[in-house]
Amino acid sequence: MRVALAALAVFCTIVPFGAQFRADRAAGWLAIDFRAYYCAALAQREGRNPYYAASVHACEAQTPRPYYRPPGGVTVPAPYPPYALALFAPLTFVPFGAAAVLWWLLLALSLLLGAWAIARLTAQPVLVGWAALALSLGLVAWSSGNVVPVGVAAVVLAALFAARDRFGWAAVAVAVGMIEPQIALPAAVALAIGYSAARVPLVAAFALLAVLSLATAGFTQSLAYVTAVLPAHALSEVSRDNQYSISTVLAALGVGDAPAAVAGSVCYLAMGVLGLVVGITLARRYSDPAMAVLVPPAVALLGGSFVHTGEIALAAPAALLLFTRAAAHRAWLLGALILLAVPWLLATSAAMLLAPVFPAAYLAYALRPHDRTTALAVGTASLALIAGFLTLSLHPTPVLVHAHAHPPIDPRLAEASWRRLVLGNTTNRPIMWLLRIPTWAGLLAFAVTAIALSRRAGLACGSPDRRLLGSRA
Repeated sequence: MRVALAALAVFCTIVPFGAQFRADRAAGWLAIDFRAYYCAALAQREGRNPYYAASVHACEAQTPRPYYRPPGGVTVPAPYPPYALALFAPLTFVPFGAAAVLWWLLLALSLLLGAWAIARLTAQPVLVGWAALALSLGLVAWSSGNVVPVGVAAVVLAALFAARDRFGWAAVAVAVGMIEPQIALPAAVALAIGYSAARVPLVAAFALLAVLSLATAGFTQSLAYVTAVLPAHALSEVSRDNQYSISTVLAALGVGDAPAAVAGSVCYLAMGVLGLVVGITLARRYSDPAMAVLVPPAVALLGGSFVHTGEIALAAPAALLLFTRAAAHRAWLLGALILLAVPWLLATSAAMLLAPVFPAAYLAYALRPHDRTTALAVGTASLALIAGFLTLSLHPTPVLVHAHAHPPIDPRLAEASWRRLVLGNTTNRPIMWLLRIPTWAGLLAFAVTAIALSRRAGLACGSPDRRLLGSRA
């Protein structure tokens, strides 16, 4: 049976990955994200500003086929901190084609490492960990070469180290995860607040990142990244069809880009603080520091100003971890996990036709003591939902457009031309909103359950599992 399930997992992974890779290649989107990283890292290594269009446009325009080549006048930004771009620098010493292959191998290793870490953390088979990440993270990021699998795998690995009281290594893993700051930062803050043994390693790791930024980009450029590049990138992505942020919702309702982006940032801070309280409380209740690492980023994802499907994948390990701890809420958490493990935004693609089998039905089968009835029901419901989305996508529907203000972006930044491309490709069709509902529902189900459990833990002052966090320091 194990061999059969492993074969099923391999088949249901390779086929969607291959289909998505082929589709991106045919559409000219192959390695779009990695191309931006490569050119920005090269510019930074050569002493140019990696955030200016003039520094990277020529590099991107010379992309060999079949890789992504931006249309005239468009530059794809790489909105990552200088220390993150410095980590890409070694790849710029080889031609882009070879660098892309090396990068895809690293992304594959990150996915495997993340799945292994989830399995060890939750005492589940590796296939369960793979089911949680294969499509939710891998399918949406691999062919584009997006860096998010590295960030997610690093944060999950940090949770595993923390659960084993190896806080020094947890700090190192979180620092690596800072290649995706919006998901790693809540985890780092929670570790620093909750566990004294993590504080010095975290300070040292973050100091190293700061030194790396200053050494490769200088103070002025590092400061400009925070004060100019990040706000500009938030503005450039406000109206994008694949965003899950509150900013995108507000912009679709007619709110101007600037106030919508601010609202998203405020929401991220508010949900981040809530996530810290919930995660640390749950870590105390279950005597499990991994909760403090995984829960805060997962809760912070509910809103924010910059949330894509890849980042949301981190909520799946959090849901699985809580599923293995909170026996009374397993039905809710299993539902949340399945909703989070499937990238519903791609439901209209042929790459998703096997998702009802793996991971949906498989997770139900593996986590409900081989309950075939539940697995069949989950698989059938998932297939019906995907078929419904596909059917709706084939019928023309009106575009939901509300005119709103688009404040100017510094024309020197790559984000200025990128926003023009985003606005030109934004449909705002009803189907694009429907596709996001299952993922939002999964996030909400997880967050509500986690909050409810933390409130119960807060009231149960005499509970035997209410231990001081400092006892693990």
